[in-house]
Amino acid sequence: MRIPESPVKYGGFALFFLLLSVMVSGVEALLVQTLSISHILNLESFEKTVTASLVAIDFLTPLSLALLSRRAYLVFLAGQTAVSAVILHYGSFFYNTLTLSTIYHSMQGLSFLGGSVLVFIKADILFLLALAFGAEVFLLWLSSVPHEAMPRVWSMRGVAAVSCLMALSVTVFWGHGRAGILSLWTDDGPHRTALDRRSQEGSRESVRHLGYLATWAGEWLSGLYRDTSLIYAEKRCEDPQKRFLETHAGGEGTWCGFPLPPASRPMVMIQVESLDFAALAMDVNQRPVMPFLRSLLPESLVIKAFAPHKVGSSNTDYEMLNGRVADQNVMYYSYIRDYPDSVAHALAESRPATFHGLEGELFHLRDAYALMGFKETFFKEELVEEGYPVSGLAMEHVADEYVLDAAARYLEEGRGDAVFVVTMSSHIPFMDPLPQFGLRGGLFARYVASLNYVDACLADFYDRLSDGALLALWGGSWQ
Repeated sequence: MRIPESPVKYGGFALFFLLLSVMVSGVEALLVQTLSISHILNLESFEKTVTASLVAIDFLTPLSLALLSRRAYLVFLAGQTAVSAVILHYGSFFYNTLTLSTIYHSMQGLSFLGGSVLVFIKADILFLLALAFGAEVFLLWLSSVPHEAMPRVWSMRGVAAVSCLMALSVTVFWGHGRAGILSLWTDDGPHRTALDRRSQEGSRESVRHLGYLATWAGEWLSGLYRDTSLIYAEKRCEDPQKRFLETHAGGEGTWCGFPLPPASRPMVMIQVESLDFAALAMDVNQRPVMPFLRSLLPESLVIKAFAPHKVGSSNTDYEMLNGRVADQNVMYYSYIRDYPDSVAHALAESRPATFHGLEGELFHLRDAYALMGFKETFFKEELVEEGYPVSGLAMEHVADEYVLDAAARYLEEGRGDAVFVVTMSSHIPFMDPLPQFGLRGGLFARYVASLNYVDACLADFYDRLSDGALLALWGGSWQ
């Protein structure tokens, strides 16, 4: 199929349309970077994200390619659209900045989700990117007049392109030095922990100044994203008794006031996806979001803790079940084969079992839980085999009510006295809004609906526990 000739014959107009295409490409890059970092497009988020160096990079890159070769520029536009789609889909679902560390250490697990990975695809993102790509290509087509028809200044395009590339290089190095970003990807001193070298905020700062491509280039050249030796740089969580004795001389033998309940059976541990501490006391239109969990507060030991993770909430249960500090960029279950501090080992006589509504091969969860000391593991495969249905919610998992029912049956049938449950129904993008809260739509409305559903499931599960059971519950989130 032959592409029709451009109706534009005047070189001045052709150059204008080419520069206009470059302008659209630069604006697209800025909007993608702002939205993927701030997750909202407004003047405030734009001011926080956009820097002089980022603007220079976003516009100098397409301009230099457009001046050198229209074909090279067309390839760039196609690549930009594909990369923007990946960044926006990841950011809209996981609310994190996409880096090579994330891709290398966690995204490989998504291959086990089968057709449910389609939950990541959003039609509005694809439509807007297709619209932008169409506009850029259309303007490029309008500029496709012969070189001899272009204005005299066009003969200087080679010098202009080289000047743009030189300015681009200076901008990148200037941005590195000015923001101190270079220290994220290089290490001249002794071995440091992964948290020091690869932080989520550090990645965002790099994207703010250099854009995604320069950030990924820094990761690639340094090799930090695939440096598996950093995985074992984690440390044990600090002992509160030791910390108390260091600050209270002569207090040896005195407990620091961090109360621990006596050993009890059965022992129940539940990680609730996306549970924020504020949700326990949250009311929406004078209705409590989580009335059951709120009712437990007066007689519960409540501990506020924060463990930042950007690659997956399984690092949350790694910390809670093993008492170890996890690096936020590494999916530990994909690498570690030894869990000497696991609580499951301490509960071996209780025949602990774990229940999870997703596939067991996701992030090597099945193997990790077995190595941790859990005697039985019940994932989506086993639960479906037992007759539980698969929900149409996020990632097509077995819904929380059924996962908790399976755990309750395990205890009731005397197969064991300890269970660990991971809920998934409150995972992004959450459930449809509930009418009783008076919220028509939006992310918050879906979040409230999901938490309310999980709360009801937990209430039913709690009613089935025997007297004297110990319930340890915490929130697991990627944020």
